[in-house]
Amino acid sequence: MPKRKNSELEEGVRYRNGKYSFRYDIIDPATGGRIQKETPGYSSMKELKPVMIKIQAELLNDSYVENKNITVKDWIEEWLDLYRATGKVKQRTIKTRQDSLYRLRNNIGGLKLKDVDLVIYQKILNDMKNKEGLKRLTISSFHTACTMLFEKAVQMELIKKNPIKYAEIPSYAKTVEDLETDSDLPNYLEKEQLAHFLRTAATMDCPQGFHGLFTLAYTGMRVGELCALRPTDRDRINKTISITKTLYEKISYSKMEINTPKSVSSIRKIDVSETVMKILDRQDAWRAEFKMSRRNEYYDGPEFLFVNEYNYPGWPARLKFFEQFMKKVLKKADLPTNLTPHSLRHTYTSLMAEAGVDHEAIQRLLGHRNNEITKRVYLHVTQAKKREAVEKLDALMNGLL
Repeated sequence: MPKRKNSELEEGVRYRNGKYSFRYDIIDPATGGRIQKETPGYSSMKELKPVMIKIQAELLNDSYVENKNITVKDWIEEWLDLYRATGKVKQRTIKTRQDSLYRLRNNIGGLKLKDVDLVIYQKILNDMKNKEGLKRLTISSFHTACTMLFEKAVQMELIKKNPIKYAEIPSYAKTVEDLETDSDLPNYLEKEQLAHFLRTAATMDCPQGFHGLFTLAYTGMRVGELCALRPTDRDRINKTISITKTLYEKISYSKMEINTPKSVSSIRKIDVSETVMKILDRQDAWRAEFKMSRRNEYYDGPEFLFVNEYNYPGWPARLKFFEQFMKKVLKKADLPTNLTPHSLRHTYTSLMAEAGVDHEAIQRLLGHRNNEITKRVYLHVTQAKKREAVEKLDALMNGLL
């Protein structure tokens, strides 16, 4: 076949080294400028023609997508870099997204992004429930991260449409046993159990551990908020504690960070009782004594109310310190050992509800805008109180009818 001059070929077609290719321009989504692209070479115009027509049609309909061969694994890493670069996301949130997306990577990381479809993705969701037995909350968090991943791919014109748009999180129908045991309620301590728990903690040789657990139970604050408290956050005169930060432990404690709270609503002032203030007075006195005992190695930065007693004296107390101490107290008190410092937030909710504090006020004290778990605990307690009121009517009328 005689060689054809490029001037004799269709616009954009180029003949070189025995191969035909098609040159075309695309718009760079980042800059708005034009970028010239070229197809691989084909042995004949007959082979090139359908490829050329498809590209021309996509360019005409504004549906052309560049970089179609990027894998799911590579796009996850690129997306995480973009997500971090915004500077608007807390490190713990990035870690949560990363953990979810690495689960996707482990399932279909080698697949090309453009080849992911609803069937493939829905199977992953279903297997997370049926084969791995994961909770709905875990699957929901995974789906949120994946949705963000694919929506950004559409925005960046890596794919034409979001393949998981119509995916559904598997349903979790309640069993009769669930309904009978009220399994939706989180674990928390009843008031008699809490009293026994705190009495037990007070007998153990760990003053700071007792002070911290007492404060958590009587304020409802998160353990990360407790660990980040500074002496200046406490207003002794007005009996308030300001929550403006939280401790986040990254890969290791030495790389921990003091971050802003979980959400805007988490920034708050907590009104506390005189009992709590006295406990914190005792913590101040203990900390001053501890500081003197380790003065040659004590942290010389900003003071923290609850401090590390071990390798980093004076640094903020570790989250695990309170978790581990609570386990020891629960075991000694013969109480359920699956409770955690976070369970004391639910305990606080139950006690405030029993004391007659309304739901909205409790939400504000906890730093929630709206929380379904808190609502369930509140309703559980207040419904029991309503039942108690009805029984009092019977007692009042007893013997009169």
